[in-house]
Amino acid sequence: MTRPAPQEAQPAIRPALPGDAEAMADVFIHAWRQAYPGVVPAAVLADLDHHQTARWLAGLIARRPEGETDVGELGGRVIGFVRYGKVPGESASGYVFGLYVDPGAAGQGAGQALLRHAEQRLAEDGCTTVALHVFEANERARRLYSKAGFHPDGSTRVEPEYQATEVRLVKVLSLPARS
Repeated sequence: MTRPAPQEAQPAIRPALPGDAEAMADVFIHAWRQAYPGVVPAAVLADLDHHQTARWLAGLIARRPEGETDVGELGGRVIGFVRYGKVPGESASGYVFGLYVDPGAAGQGAGQALLRHAEQRLAEDGCTTVALHVFEANERARRLYSKAGFHPDGSTRVEPEYQATEVRLVKVLSLPARS
């Protein structure tokens, strides 16, 4: 007798609150330290400071300067977050500024759920395309984005503080169904 495959629990996704910043900082630092050794300089990873990261995230949540910040929760615990919004000056172009999932929850569909959520919200806000940057050497994330329909547009960037090539990925969004 075969057993059914275990169901992946989908995170509850909601707008981030200032009180989420500490848990989000844990996710951010754990994700960076797990995914980026050999991608960014070791000093960047060693210098990640929980208090400073939490303060930065709390500021993004409170001011929402670039758009929205939403968290994914499982069992009442923040396991990931996504930051997204419109590209300034481009009413139909969205951008995913960051997507992070705690390594302990990775591979269970949380990243896909957060990405789909951001895409849906951007489409509802009139965006017809969405873009993001991902470290070229981050194969796991690149597989996630490829599976979600993102494709490289041929452009790259290197931010001085990270000293690592990032690839720009783009996707055409489906328009939300009208009722």
